Amino acid sequence: MKKTIALFTTTRAEFGILASFIRKVQEDSSLNSFLFVGGTHLKKEFGHTIDEINNSGFKVTDTFDYLDQIEDSPYNLTKSSGKCMEQLAEIFKKYSFDYTCILGDRFELIPIVQSSVLFNVPIIHFGGGEITEGAIDNKIRHMVTQASDIHLTAADTYSQFLVNMGIPKEDVCTVGSLAVETMKNVAPIDKEFLFKDLNLDLNKETIMMTYHPVTVKGEYTQLQQIENIFKVLLDYDFQIVITAPNLEAEREIIIDYINKQVEQNENMHLFNSLGMKRYHSMISYCSFIIGNSSSGIFEVPFYKKPTVNIGDRQKGRYLHPSIIQTDNSTLSIKQGIEKAKSAEYLSEIKDMKYQFGEGNSSELALQFIKSKLLDLC
Repeated sequence: MKKTIALFTTTRAEFGILASFIRKVQEDSSLNSFLFVGGTHLKKEFGHTIDEINNSGFKVTDTFDYLDQIEDSPYNLTKSSGKCMEQLAEIFKKYSFDYTCILGDRFELIPIVQSSVLFNVPIIHFGGGEITEGAIDNKIRHMVTQASDIHLTAADTYSQFLVNMGIPKEDVCTVGSLAVETMKNVAPIDKEFLFKDLNLDLNKETIMMTYHPVTVKGEYTQLQQIENIFKVLLDYDFQIVITAPNLEAEREIIIDYINKQVEQNENMHLFNSLGMKRYHSMISYCSFIIGNSSSGIFEVPFYKKPTVNIGDRQKGRYLHPSIIQTDNSTLSIKQGIEKAKSAEYLSEIKDMKYQFGEGNSSELALQFIKSKLLDLC
């Protein structure tokens, strides 16, 4: 009898990485699959990205809409998690599947993991073994790891960390980053067409920025962090493409400040979501990427483009030579930008080796999962 894998997605960030694997599973005749879509995918404030999922040809089985209010307080996020549990209970009761598949380290995974444990459904997890000291995601990732049964990592270093945590070596497989497949296999949108579509100036030097809340407290407040970035950026004549931050505690501080800056500066353009293809295409047309997104760590190095990575949110992850680490001070950020613009530095990174896989992660993951399925029955 065919085994059924239930794939869950709740944000644009994790779907953009998981998409290639979802497609591989849905096209595999030896497996059945369900795709459950929830969270910010269903909200217009975050681009209503379920439209992108549907338009890309994915078969959505059902949705779970647990965000009554787009409010970033811990109280509201906790209430949303409780509602998510209620809706997941109905999904787990209504649909029969053999495995749950999830990716990443966001708080939305906890209700999915808890439901899987209570319904005795084994968990397949992408993205374990990483460290991000500047975000609560670090704790969540390790919680998910301890509950999961099959572990698929982006690098050997992360696999070894899982083994050091006590995960059986035979349950861990290094497959690389799933995002590489999307980047390798999807042709970029023509620059002239893309810039016209996004109402951008084709002739201006363009950079892209994504800055998420730093959910572990440090020296600078959330407001000071985002203020310092813009203080430095306003010294330059960049055209800045900004993607909105994730739904996390203190998100509103960041998005409110960004909105004010965008209103006052015609060179700044804010998007709730660019979508996978537009986002990856834009990376290739930017001089560099700035912010603290995991995309700057995993995806941007593939294009041999500099990432100015600000603060501690990604602290602990492997950093390619193309990643320029700064603190949150204006001086450090400015030094990072100047390095990203340096012809000497750009020459140094143009031939660097990308460390997160060769673009066959979905196939490697699926082979490993199939080899383990009978063990988990």
